[in-house]
Amino acid sequence: MQIRYHCPTEGCVAIIEYEPLEKCGATMQCPRCRTEHAMRITDSMRERGMVDQCAICGCRELFIRKDFPQRLGVAIVIVFGAVAIYCFTFSVLAAWAVLAGAVLLDLLIYFWLGRVTTCYACRAEYRKCALNLAHEGFDLATSEKY
Repeated sequence: MQIRYHCPTEGCVAIIEYEPLEKCGATMQCPRCRTEHAMRITDSMRERGMVDQCAICGCRELFIRKDFPQRLGVAIVIVFGAVAIYCFTFSVLAAWAVLAGAVLLDLLIYFWLGRVTTCYACRAEYRKCALNLAHEGFDLATSEKY
C-alpha cells in the first residue's frame, strides 16, 4: 500500500509519499519540516491491505476515484478545444473529428488508469491497496462537511 499526503504542519508545503504502509511505525517524519506525525494504521490496513480509515487524520469517510492527474485533464480539454475551434473555421466535420478524438483519448485513459482511495478530510491518497466496497464515489454533501 502506498500513501501520499500533504504535510499537515502549518506553513509546510511538503507532499509526503510512503510505501509500504503496512510496515510503518506509530509516527512518520516530514522530510521538509522534520515534524513527527502520528499514524493511525489499523489491523485491516496491515493484514488485508484495505483502507478502513485514514492513517493521517483518522477520518472514516473516504471515497474512491480514478487515479487521473487533473492538470492533464485540463490540458487535454484546452488543447483539443483550441484545435477544434481552429478546425471549425474551415470544416465543421474536422472540428467534430477532433472532438471525437478527445473523447476516444478520454476513454482510453479511463480504462487504463487504476483507482485511488481518498480521504475527505485531509485528501490523503491510498494506492496499491484493495478497494473497500464500503467506500463509494465522491459525494459533494460529504465533502462540504470538511
